[in-house]
Amino acid sequence: MKSAYLDYGNAVVGSDGAARVAPRGGWHRVVEGHHPLVDKHGVHCVVEAMEGRLYIAVSAGSDAELYKIFSDGPGATVARRALHKAGALTQGRAVAVAPGDAWPRDCVVVIEDHALCADGEDRGELLLGFSPQMNPYLLEAFTPQIADAMRTHMATVPPPGQAASMLEGITSSVLPTPRPEPAPAARPAPDDGLVVGGPAWQRFWFGNDSQDTTPAPDFGIERFRTRVMNDSGAAQILTQEHALNWDDLTAEQREQMYLPGPAPSHTGLDLAALMLRTRTEDWTWDGAYTRVSPHRLTEDLTDIQPTDVSALRWGLVAPRAFTPDRRLSPHSRRSHAIAAVTTTAAYLAVDHTHFIPEHLALDVATTAPLSQRNRAALRLPGPWAMILHEPVPLTAVQAGDEELDALLDGQIPGSSHAVLGAVLAANPDHTLDTTLGLILMTSVHPERGRQWYLQPALYGDHAAGRLLYSYAAQLTFAKWRKPAAPPVQERGKPGSAKALKRLAKHPDARAGALHRMNLLDYTPPPAEPRPGSDTTSGSGAELEYGTWRRASWTENTRIGIRDENGNLVGPVYKDSAVEGQTYTRGSIFRARSRIRADLPLRPHTCTVYQLPDGSSTAGDTEPPNS
Repeated sequence: MKSAYLDYGNAVVGSDGAARVAPRGGWHRVVEGHHPLVDKHGVHCVVEAMEGRLYIAVSAGSDAELYKIFSDGPGATVARRALHKAGALTQGRAVAVAPGDAWPRDCVVVIEDHALCADGEDRGELLLGFSPQMNPYLLEAFTPQIADAMRTHMATVPPPGQAASMLEGITSSVLPTPRPEPAPAARPAPDDGLVVGGPAWQRFWFGNDSQDTTPAPDFGIERFRTRVMNDSGAAQILTQEHALNWDDLTAEQREQMYLPGPAPSHTGLDLAALMLRTRTEDWTWDGAYTRVSPHRLTEDLTDIQPTDVSALRWGLVAPRAFTPDRRLSPHSRRSHAIAAVTTTAAYLAVDHTHFIPEHLALDVATTAPLSQRNRAALRLPGPWAMILHEPVPLTAVQAGDEELDALLDGQIPGSSHAVLGAVLAANPDHTLDTTLGLILMTSVHPERGRQWYLQPALYGDHAAGRLLYSYAAQLTFAKWRKPAAPPVQERGKPGSAKALKRLAKHPDARAGALHRMNLLDYTPPPAEPRPGSDTTSGSGAELEYGTWRRASWTENTRIGIRDENGNLVGPVYKDSAVEGQTYTRGSIFRARSRIRADLPLRPHTCTVYQLPDGSSTAGDTEPPNS
């Protein structure tokens, strides 16, 4: 029995003649070692337990104070000596805990922040990466604060009874670049009743005309891809530098955005990377701003601010997407191509970015379908436009009227799937290009954690199509406050990180001036006069239940003309009102409203989300899993 827990094969004999045996996975000696990972760029330290020894390997470019992550004793002593021998310099780095299943299970790795790996600019932060299934004895190598922060994510070690003590600078996020800070709120509830796969998921994005045998990316993506190639200038580069015409390529070459080389060892021509490189300057600026921004993304992406558009755009692709890679499989190459097209489209909209305040995000995402008259009047401010807002759960976006009533009656449950905005395209005459739209989505991956991406979707009467039309209506009919003039750099080296950090703290910059961000300026419209008193039905029955009226756009509504001070120049509805002089006609956005708030809502036969009654002693049920 003891041999199952103790490593007798690596016992050592002390000076007193007694054998010392470490537990399996543990150690009885700490030594300086070498690990092949530390030879890679951006890796600072590797900690591994093997054969009864704890090996600590460090790189020459590490922080001389990295030994402080180790518990007092032999670990800290060996690490300090190894760092000194390697010539490490004091850099004052903060350390952030980053759990994830992609990390090796047999060791703990300290690497540069993902942002630093992108362009070599120091953010002053290191990531301590580890697998939740790692050897639990490795926790003993680190300080109690770091060990507690790691332990909360361990699958092999139960968390201690007391709350883990927190160390400033340590986070628990498992997010792609850029890595947000943790949110104080609890993790989102599971998607109750939300189907995220199969035909239902495809119908959500592409409507009832989609067939199970048709891959989702085929819906309009070919024409959309060609549009992005031309608007980004990538098609022109392809012709000028490679003497190739985009339209002459085969359908497979355009889909994969890749032309193989003359030999298997040849890199070939990666058109996706070529397209992305046309946006290198904007993408690099987003990365630089994200590293110095005074506002960081939260783990659940709540509390979105106008300047967060940099972090979200920058995180759509990894740095390696800009470099050709001949080793990608055909499936990976198609995914790489879609990511390149959608990311480039987002950057084509840098001059027309729009932010919707938090209190209006739900209304915009659940707006009633537009009338045909309003659809025909849609016009965008530029060839490409992007909208950003607080996450809205997909359960609310796809809900029907009755389901939305039930959601609004309580509190909409959190969701791992949510929408954050969209990227829309316009025709040369500014009319809406309904070929395809891109919806900015966020979800929680079981291994990679929180991520976000641009999902192609068709316009139409289905859920995603209504959402795209709703965004277009806001861009067409709503009033937007133009961004202030960007603050002027007063001191420092132009273009330096320190200068950008000072600019980012300016109030105008925090409101989106550096990002050319337009802010939705919404004032609830005055209530229209009723044409007559409401009458009950012929039976004379009184209303029993109230209801919610979802947000909607009116049409042909009178809009009062105002002077330069914002005052009405005359009556709008009275007999003396004159069209063209005191009022005009147009579409007005009306936020959701409660109808007959004095009456209860109609009972619903299906429970959308229900908390168990703590006062009940029997009969408690779980939330539905359907």
